[in-house]
Amino acid sequence: MTQAGYTGLGITPNAHLLDWGRMEATYDRQLPGIVRDPSGHNFVVGFGLLPNLEIAGRLATNSLDRNCFTQGCGTRDLSASGKVAIGLDAANRFHIAAGVTDVGGAATNFRTYYGVLTYSEGPFEASAGLARRSGARATAMAPLHGPFAAAAWQPLPWVRGQIEYADGNAWAGVRLFAPSAWLPEGWQAYIGSNHRLNDNNLTRRAWLTAGLSIPLYKVPALPGSGPKAPLPALTGGQRPLPAYEARTLPPSQSATPGERGAPMPAVPSPVPPRAVADADLESLAKALQAKGLEDISVGRMPDGSVAVRANNGAYHWNAVDALGVALGAVARTLADTKAAYRLILTQRQTPLVAVTGQSDCLRDWIANEGAACAAGQLSTPGTGALEPLHEGVAWVIHNRQPAWQRLRVAVSPVLRTNVGTEVGALDYSAGVNVGLQLPLWAGASVEWRRNLPLAESDDYEASGVFGARRIRPETERLALTQTVRVPLERWLANGDDVKARRWGLAGVTAQASVGRFGSSFDGVHGALRWEPGEGRHRFGAETGWFRNDRYSAGAASFGPRTAKPFLATYRYNVTPTRTYLEATAGQFFHNDRGFQLGMRQWFGDVAVRAYYRRTSFQGAPTRQFVGLALSLPIGPRRDAAVGRHVQVGGTPRFSHSVETLVRDPNSNNRVRPGFGLLPPTPSLEATFNADRAGLVYFEDNIRRIRDAAR
Repeated sequence: MTQAGYTGLGITPNAHLLDWGRMEATYDRQLPGIVRDPSGHNFVVGFGLLPNLEIAGRLATNSLDRNCFTQGCGTRDLSASGKVAIGLDAANRFHIAAGVTDVGGAATNFRTYYGVLTYSEGPFEASAGLARRSGARATAMAPLHGPFAAAAWQPLPWVRGQIEYADGNAWAGVRLFAPSAWLPEGWQAYIGSNHRLNDNNLTRRAWLTAGLSIPLYKVPALPGSGPKAPLPALTGGQRPLPAYEARTLPPSQSATPGERGAPMPAVPSPVPPRAVADADLESLAKALQAKGLEDISVGRMPDGSVAVRANNGAYHWNAVDALGVALGAVARTLADTKAAYRLILTQRQTPLVAVTGQSDCLRDWIANEGAACAAGQLSTPGTGALEPLHEGVAWVIHNRQPAWQRLRVAVSPVLRTNVGTEVGALDYSAGVNVGLQLPLWAGASVEWRRNLPLAESDDYEASGVFGARRIRPETERLALTQTVRVPLERWLANGDDVKARRWGLAGVTAQASVGRFGSSFDGVHGALRWEPGEGRHRFGAETGWFRNDRYSAGAASFGPRTAKPFLATYRYNVTPTRTYLEATAGQFFHNDRGFQLGMRQWFGDVAVRAYYRRTSFQGAPTRQFVGLALSLPIGPRRDAAVGRHVQVGGTPRFSHSVETLVRDPNSNNRVRPGFGLLPPTPSLEATFNADRAGLVYFEDNIRRIRDAAR
């Protein structure tokens, strides 16, 4: 990444992109283009968001903590940039790209539109392009304008030299790259020196730069990108069938092996299986308990298969891990009996995913990618109700390790920031949130969460500009929440399984919460979630009523007297790239009305989101924002048990965003928080694995399921 927020050499862009799934942070001790005083601090954070797209956020400031109104701060500019690129030849030598810099913010000091062509061959690279600057002023302008060209030579892996030309000016530079052995796997780091070759007032004679590049996670192999060894998988089906039933289906009811929705054929073993004894079921229950699962029930079905039900209360990073360890326990304890199994995994006692199959095939699949038979068949509520899988079961072990007997303790960071404002380059209030949660009955829990401040900048102190938003030592949430699955398949399609599956009637869930939320709002909240079919589509709606008990504080208050949110949401899962396209519209938490469009890119358990929001309060001008958000788990992958009745963990989703106002010439650019906020209530997405609970998601994570089972 360069100082302008695009990949390139030093001043000029090239037609390459940040690798898909990579984050890079760059720091320059210079603000190229600030005519009056180009020295300062230039921070850039970029993401390879898609195979052909990179986005970046930039903060350019002459000073870090000066107040522009009282002390004079020079230039301070917060903005976003983006670039798209494609390859032109099979040998991958020619690339072409187009991009824009300095989108958003109060001033467009560095706005540039550009196109560039790059040729790469071995250690050599050459680029040429055309740019047009916009919004140039006498004191600040983008250094990129008109024709530009650049060349680089990297004779060794650890050193690169470069020379650049743009708008009649020239620069040269060198980069030194850290050996890969010095860094974690996949990381890259460099330092560099840049030098002006002619007389111009856009930069100092020389300045330093440094950068760090981190892979967020391995990305999927796209069609045409190279073969990936097939993994005999848990198959997805519209109608879950244990593998042993597939052996005895008459020809008229059999589906073609390997067909979507068809059970995979199992290879019968010549060795006669032994009967499943109560001791085997007890061993399975103990194995599940040892893996941290709870509400464990194990029993026998009328057809002789083994029914297993367990709740995931420990693997909060990803329910895929809980499914894997549960399948591993089934394989290790039942494989010798060659018994069929019916496993249902729940989250907060709500059915999340089910697997049916043969335990001996499951063990072979875990141990060997070339297993002769399928491990089992996956199903989720969107493809049909899961509860009927256990109809008629006789439980031998019932409700082992009850969830209500274990208190959850969660410790997570809290961070509030204002970036690139006239009062400071970075103002912050940091703290920790300590939460206690206790499940009560099926789908119900009570929680108490309290914020504790740790550190804050001057402007977040009580008398500061952002004092109303500082983290205080107070209760952030005290609430009772109830989650239930809405059995629409019984009400609208009783006995018609085809209709129920076609419309995903079993994939509707409701949640209600009552209590204190967001530190100062008392009220009630309700939400509905519908994820039909395989999980590519998800619809949602939520509403609530809240009273702000701090409103009487007058100018120091944050939020309205009464909050009445009413929102509708939609998400589409672009499965080949693990990209979520999201839309939210309605009345937000602070009663402003508008919409938000976003793209969330998943890299394992890390997500990067870019969004655009347009919203307004009644009688006030419409505001437009663009922002970047990073979401990641913090804490252990599996919560730690402290004795039998206490469990300690972190947060499965810590998210922080930085956004900038897209300047509207008809309104001012004053910082005003509170636009487009979602209700600070428990979310149904916490029950549904951070909105990763569709059949297509579990199928896409077959390898992780097997790794967890191992």
